[in-house]
Parts: sequence; C-alpha cells; structure tokens
Amino acid sequence: MNRLIFTIFFSITCLSFGFPQESDIPKKAQKYYQKSQESYLYQQYQEAKELLQKAIDKYPTYTKAYVRLAEIHIELKEFELAKKTFLKILKFEESPKSQYQVYYTVGGIDMEMENYEEAIANYEKAQAVEKKSKRMEEMVARKLEESRFAFHAVNHPVDFNPVRLDSTVNSTYDEYLPVVTADEEMMVFTRRFNNDTTPNEDFFLSMKVKDTLQWKMALDLAEPINSKENEGAICLSPDGKRMFFAAKNRPDAIGGFDLFYCIKVGNDWQGPYNLGEPVNSYNWDSQPSISADGKSLYFSSKRKGGHGGIDIWVSHLENNYWGEPINLGPNINTERDEQTPFIHPDNQTLYFSSNGHIGMGDADLYVARKDTKGEWSKPENLGYPINTRGNENGLIVTASGERAYYSSYNEGYGLDLYYFPLPKKVQPTYVTYVKGMVFDSETEDKLAATIELIDLDTGDTILETISDRISGEFLVTLTVGKNYMYNVSKENYLFFSENFSLKEAQANKPFLLDIPLKKAFVEETFESNVGQTVVLKNVFFETASFELKPSSHTELNKLVDMLNQYELLHIEIGGHTDSIGTDKYNLDLSEKRAESVYKYLLDKGIDSKRLSYRGYGKSQPIAENETEAGRAINRRTEFKVTKK
Repeated sequence: MNRLIFTIFFSITCLSFGFPQESDIPKKAQKYYQKSQESYLYQQYQEAKELLQKAIDKYPTYTKAYVRLAEIHIELKEFELAKKTFLKILKFEESPKSQYQVYYTVGGIDMEMENYEEAIANYEKAQAVEKKSKRMEEMVARKLEESRFAFHAVNHPVDFNPVRLDSTVNSTYDEYLPVVTADEEMMVFTRRFNNDTTPNEDFFLSMKVKDTLQWKMALDLAEPINSKENEGAICLSPDGKRMFFAAKNRPDAIGGFDLFYCIKVGNDWQGPYNLGEPVNSYNWDSQPSISADGKSLYFSSKRKGGHGGIDIWVSHLENNYWGEPINLGPNINTERDEQTPFIHPDNQTLYFSSNGHIGMGDADLYVARKDTKGEWSKPENLGYPINTRGNENGLIVTASGERAYYSSYNEGYGLDLYYFPLPKKVQPTYVTYVKGMVFDSETEDKLAATIELIDLDTGDTILETISDRISGEFLVTLTVGKNYMYNVSKENYLFFSENFSLKEAQANKPFLLDIPLKKAFVEETFESNVGQTVVLKNVFFETASFELKPSSHTELNKLVDMLNQYELLHIEIGGHTDSIGTDKYNLDLSEKRAESVYKYLLDKGIDSKRLSYRGYGKSQPIAENETEAGRAINRRTEFKVTKK
C-alpha cells in the first residue's frame, strides 16, 4: 500500500463520520455488515462488496457500510467507484465534519488517480467547510498546496529520458542507492536479497567498460565489508579511495545502524572501522555522503535534537577527528523525513529526498545550494516526471553534473538502477578532475606522495590527498571558475608543481598527469642531483616586469620549506624568456626575474651561500617559439641543483 492510500485510510479512521446508533439500524443490515467484515479480513473482497451492498439496500443511510465499501474499492484500486461511494454519503450526511471528510478523502483519491485539477476542487471544498479544527485546517492546506504543485508540475514537465542499466548490474533482486567515482569508472550500490527468513542487504561493485556507458559484472564486496546482517547505504570519496557505509548490529556498533569507513590500498580495502561517537549515536545513523575534500560527512539520522522524523546532519573533520554533527537546519529538514543526502563534488550542491517538503505526494527528490556564508537555499523540487506519485530517493550526480544515477521501481523488475541526463536547471557547478600517477623518475617505482590542490588567487589549500602507495594513483576534483596550483611532494624527493586555469571556460576533458619525482639526495650528498632542474610552474610575474605576483608566494614558500628540510642543498635560480624581443632585453629581464626569486628566498632566511641566480634569456627553449603555447612554456623560472 503506498503512502497516499495509507493516508486515505488514516483520514477515514481518525476523522470518522457521525455513524448512527446501532439500535437504529435494522438487524438484517447489521448482520450483512458483520459478515462482510469477516470476508474483508480474509481478503475475499468481492464477497465483502456484495454483503455490504445488501446492508446498504436494507438501510440506505448506513454510513459505516459506505465507508467500508469505499475502502475495498481503494484497496482494489477501483478509484472511480470509491469516489462515487464516498460522495453518496453527502446525500444523507450534511454536517460540516462529514462534508470535510468526504471532500478531503475524495481529493486524496483524485491525487492517486493524478486528477490534479479535480483534487484541487475537492480540497478547496474541504477548506471552505466551516467549523473545522486547527488540525483539519492544517491537513487540508497542505494537501491543497500539494495538489496545486502537482498540477503545475505535470503541465510543465522536465526533460527526462532514463536508461535502465543492463543485467551486469541489475538483477531479479532490488538494486538501489548507487554511487560512482568522479571519473565514473567505479560504481558501488546496495542489493537486497529476499530469502525465506529476513531480507539481507549487501554491497556490490562494478567497473565501467572503457569509453562506454556499459558496466562490467557487479561483484559482491564480500566480508568483512558485507556481513550476515544488513548493510544499508554506501558512499565513495570522489577518488574512490575511501568508503563510508551504514551497517547493522556489528560487534563494535553503538546503535542499531552505525556508520563505518574503509580505506583502499591498491586493490584491497582496509577496515571497516566504526566512526564512533559523536558521529554515531544510540539511534539510527545511515546514508553517508562525503565531500570532495574529505572534510565534511553528511548523513541521515533519527538522533535527538532534530526537526522531527529523520533529518540530515553534517560532521566536519578537524585535526583528524570528526566533530559533533550539525543539523542542516529548517531550510533542509522538516517535521517529516529527509533522507539519502548526496553532496556533489562542487561542495555546494546537495541532493536529497523528502516527504516533508511540498511535492508530488510521496518522497520527492530535491536540490539545495549553499551560499558563501554556508547557508542552504530553499530546496527546489527536481520536477515531474523525475518525481512521481511514488517514492523517489537515492539520486547521485556525476562530477560534470550532466548525468544522474538513481533507482526506480517498475512492475516486473522491482527496484533497478537507471541513469539519465540531468536537466540544466538543477545541475550543480561543473566539476572536472585531475587523475594522475606519481612515480620515481629513475626506477619508475610507484610512490605515495602528498598532493595539494591550492587556489592560486587566494593561496588557500582546497584539499590534500595522498597517492596510492601501491599504484601511485590519485584523483582530485576541480570546480570551474578558478585558477589552481598542484603541488606534489614526498620526503627525500624534489617537489613537483603544475597549474591549471578553469576561469575562462569549462574543461570538457579531465587532466591526466604522469608525475615523475626526482630524488633529493643520495647518502647525504647531492652529487647525483647536480645539474637536475625543476621548473617552478607557479611563479608568476607582472607582464614585461620582474615584480613577483602574490600568487607566486605559495610555490616559493614550498621551495623555502624544501631548502630548510635539506640544509646541504645548494641551488641556482634560473630565469628564461621566449624569443620575442631583443637578446639584450630578454637576458636582462630573465636575470632580474631570477634575482627577484633569489631575494625572496633571502628574505625568508635562506643562507646566501646556498643560493645563486642567473638569467638565460631565450637561449635555452624547451618548446617551440612559433606558437603562443610554446612561448608560454619557455617563459619560466626554475631551480637547478649545484655542487655542494
């Protein structure tokens, strides 16, 4: 029974009609009614209907018989007959309470039939009835708002073309709550097995077939991630290296459902580990979603202190500890249920399901956006037919924002996974990603190195991650509209840097990088490093000037840190230009730029005996000077390891 039909039954029970005294009803009519009750309990609906009709024939104002007959019509989805049966009551029940009850209930039937215009008319009639209680007033006001919303939504549909994933992912069982990595190479989802005792939920993983939208055969994540108990909902960090999930009745559990996490090393998962308090409580905690920077964990919980029902909360990572969860507040949470949060990699767009906000009738999907002050906007319904009369939840959106994955129920299939192009109006900020591999430049051994993503304009570190110690791989997401600097560092290695600009336009393709790191020393000497150069790709000067831009300070401070770490290291700062201009002009400019960096290092306390500088002008190009792209590469500052 869906929620609307349950609501109809609930309204019939709680706002009952003024039934006549039993002494006024003929014994024969009562007998037919009592026999119908037995048939009803045994789901012998046709027999029950015939008996109820005989009761009504004997006593045409038998209100209780009409109500029961209408309930059976609703149970059998004979909605038009249910409406007619209820409306007959008004011929002999004229009290305001009866009028309200009939119009309110018939409005609900119209909603179930998607007759929204008729639903509006019936709810308006119920609202116009005098002498209503405050509770009646609130109930009909909400239903009227829902019916008006649904009428508008159905008459202004959004583009929606869902594609069902094939049998490598979907099965005869229910699949739901999918999540994909930022590169859309890996998918994890929940599968629900129905056995002879109690249903069991487990997690499955599938990898995408290269350069297609097809997925390989999904595999059971197995123990210790899956267990004999239920695993409820799961999320992956955008790089696919961290997994957060909900599980029931684990040995180290705090409540019934708790949140756990695993860390991926190579192809293996380490864990799971209970997140502990204060994230987990003695109540139900589930449906996690981790932000792209790994610093905010969103989840659903029934814990105390919310707005009612299930609320969405967030915990922030501070000094490697998860802080006290914070309720997202009344813009997001209602007195009913808000579930399946998904924070997009742009870290400002939240998708979730709710049956508390005005929608199509049951749980709908919504999007809300966070402003610069951290406040959430009023949620926006994703629209019809993404949202329907049924229960929609568990939607996630790819990093690009162009495609969404979710589960939907269909007769004959049950719950299956689908994807569809997301309408532009409800898309998040465009996000691309950088995917790379870090390795030793000589041995090609894969390295676990620290990768920092820095906003070049502000110098703020947006996120920090570590490449896999077995594969050397890493993946981080990038929001458009900013200039970025990458810094890759590892103890005993010279650092590597790169920059990207996403200010002018969206990057339609991700950045794919191979990052060879050069050893910083061998046996406390630098003889093997002598002559090695590292380009300082994030050192910038004003046009035709040797004045350092403030955005250079982040990179130069990294160089200062390295020189302080390796006190035996001596370097030369070299300045280089493109071929535009005279030899003398280029030589002078390159030397002055090298000197500016030299002076910056001196000001930071680096001993002058360890430093030198030189301008090379246009004499040492590393790219063609015939194109602007090549000239931009040649205009560079670098450091070279010199003798001890």
